[in-house]
Amino acid sequence: MIEIRHLRYFIAVAEELNFSRAAERLHMAQPPLSAAIRQLEQELGARLLTRTTREVKLTPAGGTFLAGARRTLAELEGSVSSARRAAAGEVGQLHVAFSWGARFVTLPALGRAFRDSHPDVELLTEEMWNSRMAGALRSGAIDLAISLCPEIESGLAYQTIRSERVLALVASEHPLGRESEILLAALTGEPLVLFPRGIAPRLHESILGIARRGGFEPTIVKDSFHTGWELGILADVPAVAIVPESVGLKAPVNLSAIRLQDAEQLLETALVWRPEDESEVCAAFREIAGAVFGSPPAPAASPQRVSGEIA
Repeated sequence: MIEIRHLRYFIAVAEELNFSRAAERLHMAQPPLSAAIRQLEQELGARLLTRTTREVKLTPAGGTFLAGARRTLAELEGSVSSARRAAAGEVGQLHVAFSWGARFVTLPALGRAFRDSHPDVELLTEEMWNSRMAGALRSGAIDLAISLCPEIESGLAYQTIRSERVLALVASEHPLGRESEILLAALTGEPLVLFPRGIAPRLHESILGIARRGGFEPTIVKDSFHTGWELGILADVPAVAIVPESVGLKAPVNLSAIRLQDAEQLLETALVWRPEDESEVCAAFREIAGAVFGSPPAPAASPQRVSGEIA
């Protein structure tokens, strides 16, 4: 049977055209090298070298075999390198779903940092509502999710990467549009633009909970919401929205972002993934996320633990 070592030995002899120099190059004794070349010729049923006391020459068969041996070793070394890089998370593909709110600050920051450190990994991103993320993870449609107030389900791992306050958004022409800071109760009587509960139940409940604890019992403007939740809608609708700070600070110029003095509850963004996923690429993304937002990666948390951490 022809082994990889036979190819390495033959290439060394063919390039040196001298068994002594080839043996020295291979850090081995000459007799076993000569024996290995004879074994290779026997396996091939062809003479690869002509030997005299003065010189070693390649036969036509030897020249042909040398070219093929070099290609084979080069391909093998390339495959070994690719496998090692894949094992180290340096190449491959990562499919990440993200909540609407992550598109403004969280995803761009993570995307830049990840691409800088892993330029050969293809990063595929897809906006997705929280209620779909668990199913997409379990089916393998996505590798990881970036979720604002994720739905807590068994069999998934969670890592909180950032926490932020909420702001109120109103049209610049709104009576509150010139205020920099208000109490939640100042929004009393204002319609609230909010998405349907079914597409992100925990986020929906968190926003309503923040409003109610501050004395603001909102009337939800359901018909004004569509799946993209474009912020510009507020410029044309006499209503307010309660959004994460990172979203509010990226609002269009025709909107005003107002700090809410008594909105103490933080909205937390977490990474969600399958705990059995041992992909180094996924692990690298989680590590980078912790570094970007100053939250060192923790071991995969149970849903019970995370539900106590994520508001």
